[in-house]
Amino acid sequence: MQLKPRVRRPTGPDVRRRLIAASCALLGASAARSQAVAGSGPAPNTWSIDTALAYYHEDGRIQAIEPVVNVLKDFGDGETVGLNLTFDALSGASPNGALPSRNVQTFASPSGKNLTTPAKDYTTSPGQLPVDSHYHDQRLAGALDWQLPLTRVTQATLGGKMSYEHDFFSVSGNASIAEDFNEKNTTLSLGVNDEYDTLHPIGGTPVAASDYSLFDKTAGKTKNGAGVLLGVTQVMSRRWLSELNLSADRFTGYLNDPYKIISIIDAAGNTTGYEYERRPDERTRKSAYLENRVGWDRASAGLSLRYMTDDWQIHSETAQLHVRWWIDSQDKYFEPSLRWYRQTAADFYTPWISAANQSSTGYASSDSRLGAFHALTFGLKYGEKLADQGNSAGGEFSARIEYYQQVTDGHFNAPGSLQGLDLVPGLKAILLQIGWGF
Repeated sequence: MQLKPRVRRPTGPDVRRRLIAASCALLGASAARSQAVAGSGPAPNTWSIDTALAYYHEDGRIQAIEPVVNVLKDFGDGETVGLNLTFDALSGASPNGALPSRNVQTFASPSGKNLTTPAKDYTTSPGQLPVDSHYHDQRLAGALDWQLPLTRVTQATLGGKMSYEHDFFSVSGNASIAEDFNEKNTTLSLGVNDEYDTLHPIGGTPVAASDYSLFDKTAGKTKNGAGVLLGVTQVMSRRWLSELNLSADRFTGYLNDPYKIISIIDAAGNTTGYEYERRPDERTRKSAYLENRVGWDRASAGLSLRYMTDDWQIHSETAQLHVRWWIDSQDKYFEPSLRWYRQTAADFYTPWISAANQSSTGYASSDSRLGAFHALTFGLKYGEKLADQGNSAGGEFSARIEYYQQVTDGHFNAPGSLQGLDLVPGLKAILLQIGWGF
């Protein structure tokens, strides 16, 4: 029986969101310790390499290709160095935040200066969700983690990460310490993280809440995020491992999406204009995460629950279950999974702005990622152990498929001509991934 933690990866449509790295660093340390408890993990003074190639496709929107390489060097005695390299290539159609309309709508690409330059304009047909069909982006990220023992029962982890896109640069550092108790059946962990981002939107940074037709832009912006995570891992029995994490983080600075606008409509539902969104310049989040993993001779299962709340009045709940079955020879397995997610809307989320109240809107965003919705993800993974090669331990080949469906919650009393239109459509997506480790 093996209680081997899974690598948790972001799922869902928000492929641009970069979560704070404090929890990642600490959970990585917990994973290594959990492997040690279960008697698994790489042999001392060896190299291990894990590679994966993922393809993500949203129905009618974004698609992404992501190759990932993880390299781990185990020096023995609990000291390891890990390197992660990730490349994302995104393309497709990205919603700009405006509402569908009964009329044709014309928008400018991010680099456009007005709505009269055809080469930089795009149009949306009546009844269709406005999207920029020429959206594309690339991201290159690298992370380095060093785990070292301070004493027989104390372990420290130091790490850093850099991420680059043509309009965004991020650098972060993290540190954590873990202490074993109770004959190494209990581990307490504390981690901290700090992240600094610079943003240089294409065409300049829009002035928040300004008239879209004026294309009022400024220079680049920055934001900073700091987080802390407290965790406890408990070996409940030979076949049961439990983990609880409490975390908090705070971001300050420019938190807008510079490419999102909001429709301004009159009492008849006609679009009279647009304005750029405006979000608060700080956000504090708190979350609790609980996971239990159990194992038997030919099967193992994991159930995780997460609750998050923030001062934007977003509350979310996540539940995820995965079960792994090994076939008779114990060299192949199938792992179905199910993930459920639900969130409430930010207090400033609004699909549109009424022309009568435009002068007193304050904070406002029509970004559906800040709205109320629930989602289900169904997944299936197949894994197969690879034969040993000489003095090298065998690796593993895996293939995974996931289907994601998001449904908007809440009812919007659309006025006049907007009635009958799907103002905030849901989303369907599929993820395919193949992996090879050795």
